[in-house]
Amino acid sequence: MPISLPDRPDLSEADVLLLRQVAGGHLIDPVSRATGLAAKEVNPAIQALTARLGTRHRHRAAALGAAWGLVRPEDVPVSHPTGLPLPAQQQRVLAGLVSGEEPAATAKRLRLSTSTVRTYTQSILRTLGVRSRQQAAALAVLAGIVPLSALGDGWPDTRLSATTSPPAQQAS
Repeated sequence: MPISLPDRPDLSEADVLLLRQVAGGHLIDPVSRATGLAAKEVNPAIQALTARLGTRHRHRAAALGAAWGLVRPEDVPVSHPTGLPLPAQQQRVLAGLVSGEEPAATAKRLRLSTSTVRTYTQSILRTLGVRSRQQAAALAVLAGIVPLSALGDGWPDTRLSATTSPPAQQAS
């Protein structure tokens, strides 16, 4: 039986392009050039997109896009990953990032200091070879580092990998 995912919002091609730019961790000017939006319109457009996806956080939006198959591996630039596996505690911090948790909430859940969570986040970025939390969240889903269930209720406890495509959408 195929795995089903929560329904994804109906996004335009422009929305998908913007989501891919967010997942890639791109800055305002490159996003403006890629999307045709004026630089001053980029942040409001991203805020509207994340709201349509049901989140306030760009990194969670990037992870959702990856889970729904809207963000592809080639949309997430990686440079010099260490190739080392993430320790279990850092995987739990990364799952919190994917879920959209604030660092303080992750710290409380894992009984760590907020400073330790921030330090772990920087280590995760270095290990994965990415520059931003958006890239890390998307890559975590695409590479199967964290299960889809990290995205919240209704998501299956399964992992994607770079060689598999996202599971089928749930019938509406």
